[in-house]
Amino acid sequence: MERTLYLELAHRLESGQPVAVATVVRSWGSTPREVGAKMLVDAQGRIQGTIGGGCGEAEAWQVAREVLKGAPAQVVHIDLTEDIDSESGKVCGGRQDALVELLDPEDLMARALARAIREGCEPGRELALMVVLGPTGAGDRPRQGTPQAAPSGGPAAGTRLALLGPEELVGTLGDGQADCQALELARQCLARQRAEVVPVSIGEASFDVFIDVLVPSQDVVVAGAGHIARPLCRMASLCGYRVTVIDDRPEFADPVYFPDAVEVVCRPFLDALHSLEVGPRTHVVLVTRGHKHDEECLRAMVGREPAYLGMIGSRRRTGAVFQELEAEGVDPTWLDRVRAPIGIDLGAETPEEIAVAILAEMIAVRRGGKAPSLSLRGQAPKA
Repeated sequence: MERTLYLELAHRLESGQPVAVATVVRSWGSTPREVGAKMLVDAQGRIQGTIGGGCGEAEAWQVAREVLKGAPAQVVHIDLTEDIDSESGKVCGGRQDALVELLDPEDLMARALARAIREGCEPGRELALMVVLGPTGAGDRPRQGTPQAAPSGGPAAGTRLALLGPEELVGTLGDGQADCQALELARQCLARQRAEVVPVSIGEASFDVFIDVLVPSQDVVVAGAGHIARPLCRMASLCGYRVTVIDDRPEFADPVYFPDAVEVVCRPFLDALHSLEVGPRTHVVLVTRGHKHDEECLRAMVGREPAYLGMIGSRRRTGAVFQELEAEGVDPTWLDRVRAPIGIDLGAETPEEIAVAILAEMIAVRRGGKAPSLSLRGQAPKA
């Protein structure tokens, strides 16, 4: 799910710039990037994004340069199973396939794709993007740099379509039954929030379709616009989170300090938090200017279930808050979700270091990582 790169791709197509796109579509074993990871290559050979770096990425980059000059789309097989002592840099131990294709702004489907990306990247929207790879099974024993043939009786490799919203299908595989199959499979991938290669058939012809998914963004709400909030906003935005900052002081809740935030709210904390929509993609960080405000904000969140909820403070102070809330009847299992003291144990001291520790903990919760937390009891499940 490469939302930022997809938006950049849409921008380039809308600006009339052809671009080669390398996308990891299959992987076996330990690889540096996940299925769906992308790299854009422009006509000057400049790269944005990565599919893992090293020699494997260099191979895909070379194919991208050829594709930009008119070569057909290719599925490049990258073998990373060489001995770890090799000087080649291929030491991950796995293999991956990368589809390298040209998206040309002169192509009607490419322009439709740009529109679908724009609309699909709006807050709350979901988007599934599909591309034909080749005959089913052609990727089981792939050979490096081998173009995939079009399946007999099926659409050509590189044929694209997109599912925008629950029903709108942009493009076609050339067969209504195949489109229906792809539509249902795309819905399943969206439900699993996972990119996959799936088989689709037209008559006796069976071909593989790569389905990439863009689901609504992960949101971060930072209560407190002080020294920690500023670097946290910058770094969280770099990691793809949509950040909202809340503070009741106009001199702090100033968008000038938070150019990467989607919104800076100047309201009393409780008013802002009570009106906040909290769901399984919301990460709430309580770093206000004092324990009193942090505790009030935590009380405003009682019973709600964000993906992540963390509160700054010393172990003594946060322990006392937990005891008070439990004595007042707050469900202990809900309190077990609260990360306090906030962040992983980095020994952080400066505001910037503390922001790193907080963001690292959010990522660990989201990805199921094992980083040591400072929290007294909060062990929130993976988002």
